[in-house]
Amino acid sequence: MTPTYQPLGWEAWAEHFGFAIRHHKHYAHYTLPSTWKNGWLNEVRPMPGLYASSAWFTPEKTLDYTMNIAQPCLWIFCIDCGDITLTQRGKPARKLSPFTQLFVNTGKPFRLTFPAGVHACFTSILIFDSCIQSFLEAHGFNYPIGVQDAKQWKTPHVDSPNVMMVMEQIRWGVRGNRLPPPAYLCKAMELLCIFAHNLDQERHKHTRRHYVTWNDEMKLYRVRDRIDTNPLEPPSIEELCYLAEMCESKLRISFKSLYGTTLYAYTREAVMKRAMQMLANDELNIKNIAALCGYENPAKFAAAFKGVHGITPSDFRKCFGL
Repeated sequence: MTPTYQPLGWEAWAEHFGFAIRHHKHYAHYTLPSTWKNGWLNEVRPMPGLYASSAWFTPEKTLDYTMNIAQPCLWIFCIDCGDITLTQRGKPARKLSPFTQLFVNTGKPFRLTFPAGVHACFTSILIFDSCIQSFLEAHGFNYPIGVQDAKQWKTPHVDSPNVMMVMEQIRWGVRGNRLPPPAYLCKAMELLCIFAHNLDQERHKHTRRHYVTWNDEMKLYRVRDRIDTNPLEPPSIEELCYLAEMCESKLRISFKSLYGTTLYAYTREAVMKRAMQMLANDELNIKNIAALCGYENPAKFAAAFKGVHGITPSDFRKCFGL
């Protein structure tokens, strides 16, 4: 029996709050009520079981909605800004912080909350397990990228520079309806394969010599979250040592053992991910973005950006016609 997907995700959400909906083939545009300040949400449905979306809005009132999605699925969020809370029965409320987040839904209702007056900007991919399995079967692949496999993926696996690059391509495509429908399936599968690959790479990097205990792992999560909270104003090593309750040498060794990268490299990646978000808009020139990222010399900024993303800032903008 073919699964039924509609109305699901943002369509059901938009209908509930009275958004105007305009459909055109695989594309849907949701407009906020005229009494609100501004905003929109675009969605592409290239095939059954796959939704690619991008949103930019400031709610006039709190948007609190329970989504009833019975089929197992994965929801990937790349958040530029906002205060989005996800709640599911039996689990603590989860605030979706900036950068890339993954929500694994095994078929239970969950609630999304957007507070009034807080601007939200994000891109998302909603993909159902049936869609993933159909793709794998059609191509004869046996790769661990299904919903059950996704339960092993943690933040470092889903929030890496190569993931950021793919999500920016999806955002660019959705906002202007610029990509052909099959491209979204390819991008979604690319994301899942990157997640699985990142997990596999992490497994190979762990050694018993620098084994990180569960207690220390929790402390290192605090360190990483502090860096991610505002990468343009990175914390001092003294502050990070205080958060981790470790001396500097242990912090550096433990961080690299857990995340497979140094503190310096992780901080630089966080800065360059934020730089990519700013470059995706044409409000600032590259020199200004370099300054915001702590680089007085734009050439050094360009070199650092290319070192993380494999492309210069100017070439990145050219890819998006900016």
